[in-house]
Amino acid sequence: MAPRLRITLLAVASGAVALGTLAIGCGGDDIDGSVSVAGSSNLLPMVSSVAGNFSAANPLARVRVDMTGTGAGITALCDDLVDIAGASREMKDREKQQCEESGVRPVRLLMARDALVFFTAARTASPACLNANDIYALAGPEAAGLRSWRAAQRMARVLGSRTALPDQPLVVVSPKIGSGTRQLVEDSVIEPAAKRRSTEPSVRSDAVTVPSDQVMLAEVLRVPTALAFGGYATVEPWKDNIRAIAIDGGSGCVVPTEESIRNGSYPLARSLYAYVNVDAARNDPTVGAFAEALVDSAANPGDGAGVISLDPEKAAETADAWGSAASDGDLTGT
Repeated sequence: MAPRLRITLLAVASGAVALGTLAIGCGGDDIDGSVSVAGSSNLLPMVSSVAGNFSAANPLARVRVDMTGTGAGITALCDDLVDIAGASREMKDREKQQCEESGVRPVRLLMARDALVFFTAARTASPACLNANDIYALAGPEAAGLRSWRAAQRMARVLGSRTALPDQPLVVVSPKIGSGTRQLVEDSVIEPAAKRRSTEPSVRSDAVTVPSDQVMLAEVLRVPTALAFGGYATVEPWKDNIRAIAIDGGSGCVVPTEESIRNGSYPLARSLYAYVNVDAARNDPTVGAFAEALVDSAANPGDGAGVISLDPEKAAETADAWGSAASDGDLTGT
């Protein structure tokens, strides 16, 4: 196995910008090692909040947070390069096999609720609502080359939608390939229509692919009628600059809000996970202490964490699953 990283700098940004030494742990003389976290940028505020609170208690511990996408984070975990991976989707079979071949035993822990959000700039008033067929027509594989929302109207009609698409310029802005958010859009939103059309379930090939959340926001502000998508935890802090589009999943248009995501009425609600290397956590007190602090935050992420906290019952299930994994290596998880 590759040696686990022992890095003294905390990198808190999608681009892994070193900000200085922060300590992680629950307090105690034995918390003087290192821990590394990678994965979904949607969990970055939550992980950073845990890191900030935890650092004061453990001045000798070191952590690296490198949130550069779900796929990259899981790959790093399965290659035994990091201890914990944040994920905005469940691990795929090929990723599980990769972990198994490397001898890494991860446990999946539900951390928070989130949602896929489609949005334009705040000053762009329409469309007010979209459905999955509209999104396929606008952002799916057959939309490549379309330069206006109205140009996607024909395909939307063929698929059965009756949404009136506006006559305004269209640019689709997408997270990079490997992003869990992009993968979920392809799997959950685009794939149903792609199967009917016998096409590849992918975001249109000419989408503007951005390397970070900050670049996505800048692109939408540059082109106000652009159609972009991201996680609720990512876009909620931008609410003064962007307009979230309501989604019709068959029961009417629902705007993504904390309440509609938590109660499940918003059709594109999703879960966020932490995959923890159980053996690393059991063998290294620093890794175990950080994982425990992260699990504790599922019930109360804190202000600025962006994500939607779990209800008490689900948070208790996550805590119980972690307790079992940490004590006897039970990988059932949540």
